[in-house]
Amino acid sequence: MGRTAAIAVLTFLILSPKSGAADRIERTSPLNPRGRIHIAIGLPDTVDTLKTFVEPEGCFSPGFATYGIHFWLYDVEGKRLIAATMDGVESHATLSPEGFLVPRTTLNASGVSLLTELGAVRRSAPSGEPMVLVGARACLTNPGERERRMALYVALRPLGPAGGDVRRLEATEAGDALLVDGHTALVANERPASAGVVATDTIGELAMAGAMPAGRSAESATGDCAGALRYDLTLAPGQSRELGFICPVLAGRRAVGHRWDGKNPWAQLDEARPNPAVGGVLQPDAGVDCYRSIKAGEVIEEANGFWREFFGARAPVVTPDERWNRAFVAIAGHAAMTMNEGAPDVAVINYNVFNRDGVYMANIFQKLGRFDLAERAIDYFLAHPFNGRIYPEADNPGQILWIMGEHWRFTRDRQWLARVYPSARKIAAMIRYYRTTPGPHWVNVASLEFGQALPPEKRQEFVPGRCDGHHPEYTEAFDVAGLRAAALMAEAIGEKDEAREWSARAEALFAKYDERFGDRLPREYGSYCVLWPCRLYPLGESRAFEAFRLIGAQASASWRYFPLATAHQGLLAGNREAAWKTINEHLEHEQMRGWFVLDEGGKSGAGGWRFARTTWNGDVAMPHGWAIAELWLLVRDALLFEDGDRLVLLAGVPEEWFREGVIRVENRPTHFGRCTFEYDRKDASLSIAGEANPPGGFVLRLPDSVKHLTTPDGRRIERLGGGDFVLPAECREVRFAF
Repeated sequence: MGRTAAIAVLTFLILSPKSGAADRIERTSPLNPRGRIHIAIGLPDTVDTLKTFVEPEGCFSPGFATYGIHFWLYDVEGKRLIAATMDGVESHATLSPEGFLVPRTTLNASGVSLLTELGAVRRSAPSGEPMVLVGARACLTNPGERERRMALYVALRPLGPAGGDVRRLEATEAGDALLVDGHTALVANERPASAGVVATDTIGELAMAGAMPAGRSAESATGDCAGALRYDLTLAPGQSRELGFICPVLAGRRAVGHRWDGKNPWAQLDEARPNPAVGGVLQPDAGVDCYRSIKAGEVIEEANGFWREFFGARAPVVTPDERWNRAFVAIAGHAAMTMNEGAPDVAVINYNVFNRDGVYMANIFQKLGRFDLAERAIDYFLAHPFNGRIYPEADNPGQILWIMGEHWRFTRDRQWLARVYPSARKIAAMIRYYRTTPGPHWVNVASLEFGQALPPEKRQEFVPGRCDGHHPEYTEAFDVAGLRAAALMAEAIGEKDEAREWSARAEALFAKYDERFGDRLPREYGSYCVLWPCRLYPLGESRAFEAFRLIGAQASASWRYFPLATAHQGLLAGNREAAWKTINEHLEHEQMRGWFVLDEGGKSGAGGWRFARTTWNGDVAMPHGWAIAELWLLVRDALLFEDGDRLVLLAGVPEEWFREGVIRVENRPTHFGRCTFEYDRKDASLSIAGEANPPGGFVLRLPDSVKHLTTPDGRRIERLGGGDFVLPAECREVRFAF
């Protein structure tokens, strides 16, 4: 990672952002953030400006449009500065061993290693107000056989992963903290050897020479102040030294929510300037003494504890491939971070809500068992039924009903259903209106009202098939799936007449769909919806089965969600390789390694990135909600998925796993209740536990090398005609015969 640094005076290009993503700062220095990959850490479902952006090289910005915190090493004997952003410096980024959003960066150079680790938590300030903190831990180790003399620079610059102007910078009298614009920004758990600030962002030049600025305060009308804490360390062979730092997020600043412009027909811009003079929520500055009492290690462990509670005490999945295990956790964490005060945004900062992205993220929350987040997302859809573009798109109504139906299937929560069914009724009636009456059709993007009853000033025309241009093969699939879900919910709540109406309407629309698209189901957007997620046709013998069963592994491409959705069709049609080979192909992608992220694969909305001082290209949204959701949902269904009244297990995992180790799925929600199962290669046995009791039974979709199954009492189970093994209703344990 990074570039080899010439030991010379460097020129740092410092610009203030003006109007858009194109104004990002060019990476003219090897100490500047690389701007290629980043994640947001913090608390799910909080306002985006309270989230901390981190890059794999270890630099981070505590809160959006603040400043950058950078870790650099200076080799005293070699007179050389070392940073993970430089070429020729070995470094790699990971998350916690479980995959929690507690990022780590390891750098190896000059015979020492530097491990930095970050965790973000919310605590109560002495005033009782909530405050968000980032704990940063830096651990230096000398693994060699001779003593090493090193200096650690912890630099604060206006430029960061999501930096901003620093107009005034001060070091405290004790030299253990830096204050930005009069508020606490960086506090050390241990007093450094020196601290200093400068009015221009030349701290890197000084560090290159092994020097520090002499000043303790600086001001810059252009926001260019920078500074650092420096630690002088002598490490004996085998010795490690740990240092901790606390960065309050937006201390003394206002955390402001998005204000989408509602003008751009492609992707809306955010007009909410960070830290306005009024508005937003003023964040407390608890003061340097308070932050001195907080240990970075405790914050990081608290962050680990938060995510452990979020996911449950035991790993949700265990497979022979650690990448699958960590991706299952990390991607769900990234999806949770896109939640923004109840809004399932496509990406932090870049995008507002798009229904066709948000429903997939809500489906993650359902299949993860975080029904609270799924319900918040659904409530947002019901309050704002048309999301994304500034005009209504035709896939939105059906998608809302589909995700509502999934929520009922996963939770069987009658209280929730009673609360939301009146809205489901309105959306089903809306679909009937625009699919069965002549146009023009009128809707309102901010309500569930529609038709001639809408006042003219609240009307927007609904154009059937409108979606990314015109894709009726996609929008009409969701009409069918949505009305089927409405019928399911109506039946469950006792509205039998409505259930019959929605069901009949759904099947009439399905007949039209089959007549129009049945001979070309995989074409265009049909490859992204027919079986997954809409289940328009039976997964067994059907036109869709024949159309998709030969779809195999899909390589990552631009618009990353599309190959993953296509592979999902193949998995549901019985193609094992469509799942595991596609998953492995994507896990090898550079963006996936370590942090398990994907961008959109094409130009995204820039949102509010023009307000940050950063090398990041604001036209790149990362992690992109729909892209990572498609991968996560493919992993989940490779392990277990619902097929009508049956639960299908292990349909998309590699054959060699059955000879390599343990496959365990722990307490995962299904349409039939929570399910736990474990396969152990030692005795080639599979055991099933949990409350799940699918009426059609458990289906084991196993590779051809498995010849038959045997129950504990010696009964032999043979494959059915389609190749699956179906377990008897009472059977919860079998052995495999290869």
